Amino acid sequence: MFIGLSLYLAISQIRKSLVDRIIPSFACRAVENNDFISLRVLLEKVDASCETYDEFTPLHTACELGNLEMINFLLSRGASPHRKNRFGNCPMYMAIKNRQCHAVKLLSLKGVTVRLQTVRIAMEMIQAVHNRDYPLLCAWFLSGVDMDAKDYNERTVMHEAVYLGDKSMISRLLGYGATPLERDVWGQTAMENAQNDTTIMALFEPFFTTRCPTKQAYLLFKAEHSHI
Repeated sequence: MFIGLSLYLAISQIRKSLVDRIIPSFACRAVENNDFISLRVLLEKVDASCETYDEFTPLHTACELGNLEMINFLLSRGASPHRKNRFGNCPMYMAIKNRQCHAVKLLSLKGVTVRLQTVRIAMEMIQAVHNRDYPLLCAWFLSGVDMDAKDYNERTVMHEAVYLGDKSMISRLLGYGATPLERDVWGQTAMENAQNDTTIMALFEPFFTTRCPTKQAYLLFKAEHSHI
């Protein structure tokens, strides 16, 4: 009798463990299908931040798809926007990488940030500049990251845009708040690299050549005009 009860309890525990592992996958599938009814039922059994085998949460899936209603719903149910999956990616990063700009803006307005090393952010933004991936750059900008973030060589997106001679990209980056004033490991700013290109220099003049020729001057100007 005792052995039978022990076996029953063991089987029940195994069954519960299997169900707990399966439900998060069902929850993510419900998000994919925009199935709020099923998702509500599933979240009665598990936490809103439940994780699949790869540590994806329903919020990861909602952000990847850019489903604003799902994102709002999951956040209202207590889903953590800071959980990282097995690959080290948070929900905000999933929205950025999938160029879901509306989702990125929503998360940013709610105070959510992308939790990555600054060097990695810089490298990914520089690659986006190299690929002329405007939607991806817009997503990075909307996430609130520093557009002057530096890679391992302390190069910024503006260094890359000037190197490519991409005036359209330079104009876009200036609109996003990037500056040509940061120095790389060789001591060069993007503006110094552009000295021989009058068309690029025209984009920097007169603001960065006269009013704010240094990063310190730019930051002071920005602080003084932050209320505008």
